[in-house]
Amino acid sequence: MLDELGVESIEDLALVEERDLVKYLKPIQSRKLMKGIKNGLVTLNMELVSAPDPSAPSSPTPSSNTTFQPPNQLLPSPPSTARSTSSASQPGVPWHVDFRLNWDQVSSAITLRVEKEERPLPDERKAFVVVLVEQMMQHDRNPSRAMCHSVVRSIVRSHPKSFGDVGKHGDTAGDGCHSLLQQVKTRVEYKNRNNTLAQRRRERRPRTGMAGEARLARGPVDQYGCMRWGPADLPEGETEATLENMKMDLLNIYSGMPSIVFLDQTGVAVSQKCLFSHFGLLTDVNVLQKLQEAISRRGQTILDYCATLENPKIRDVLACYDPDSDKAACILLLLMSYFKEPKESLMLEVDPCATAVDVSTAELPSTPCLIIQGDMMKPSGWLVSIEGHVVMGPHPFFLHGVAAFFSSYYVFNLEYPAAGSSTLEFIQRCFLGINPERGSKTKKRTTMNPHVSTLLRKLIDFEWAS
Repeated sequence: MLDELGVESIEDLALVEERDLVKYLKPIQSRKLMKGIKNGLVTLNMELVSAPDPSAPSSPTPSSNTTFQPPNQLLPSPPSTARSTSSASQPGVPWHVDFRLNWDQVSSAITLRVEKEERPLPDERKAFVVVLVEQMMQHDRNPSRAMCHSVVRSIVRSHPKSFGDVGKHGDTAGDGCHSLLQQVKTRVEYKNRNNTLAQRRRERRPRTGMAGEARLARGPVDQYGCMRWGPADLPEGETEATLENMKMDLLNIYSGMPSIVFLDQTGVAVSQKCLFSHFGLLTDVNVLQKLQEAISRRGQTILDYCATLENPKIRDVLACYDPDSDKAACILLLLMSYFKEPKESLMLEVDPCATAVDVSTAELPSTPCLIIQGDMMKPSGWLVSIEGHVVMGPHPFFLHGVAAFFSSYYVFNLEYPAAGSSTLEFIQRCFLGINPERGSKTKKRTTMNPHVSTLLRKLIDFEWAS
């Protein structure tokens, strides 16, 4: 690194700038190094080595023309060359910010895989989590999720191929550390299961807000996973009156078209083009394109992984799958079987020739429902219902139906049903790549579903092993 920067002597350190170190060090490490150079502290740890003399092969001695080697602590390096310890952090710096794993306590098998940038086996990964949590608990008996996230994020950034949620094709789920974070936090909770003194308690929310005080409440669901929402300003040149007139004109023009349905006369057109366009406006994600890419890229991996499971319901689904079956439909059924969610919570099977009029509203849930015409494995068409009313279809192409069905949760600002939340969150995170760090479209959840995180980790491990 120093040779590339042109540093040949200790005096040259004064000419190094922080931007010169961007490609070699992390921002905080760069600032620490620059601060040490300015205060004259770094030179105390430098090992002076004289420049090699071609005419004298003997060992060099210090001279005016010198080069130096920086200490290992200042440079990122694999565990084989720099085995940092979990020593006390600097004064004023939280321990989890400057936490360093003691690799001497990690098994040689894991260390070897990390050096080769390979993923540890599941048992090795569990052993690594045990060692990591033991070292973390030396600083805090019950680290919070934020503390665990800080430590895990540092490890994943240093060794993304070994511990990150990175697929074989380079696709990353969220910030890449959800699965390892979940394992670490679960281990912390297990270690503190009988330790009442180390429990963390949140401040109780007031039932009634006092005058002039803002009551603590859950954030709005409509912001979850969205890049833009709830515009405060009207379009340029428009007023409330002109928009109302435009809505009435659209209702008069399109109300007679069977392919477009308006929900409760609100002026919201329920059509494939409308849903896909509005979903893209909210999330910056092309829902149909993303689903097609996900099925082609990860569909076979899900099928192969499920074939290794000893689950009767999953085996029943795979037994009905043949080359003529719809792969997307099979994958959706497999996911619901894996998460032990009833298919009736998201889908309804009707007669192949059924239309919107033929579907019994008594059987439809209040949440969005994907209505399948014919066999689930070989659907001839689909419809979508919202709030117990069929608002779209029938249409062909099952994957288009999944895209329209999922988009409706964002377009109409609806929560995932509890009975099918894991499947929908897996589609959201794994297929569409919508990975907010906080919040949820499910009640009483503010982080990633642990079942979704576990399945994602197992799929990545299976993908790399195959």
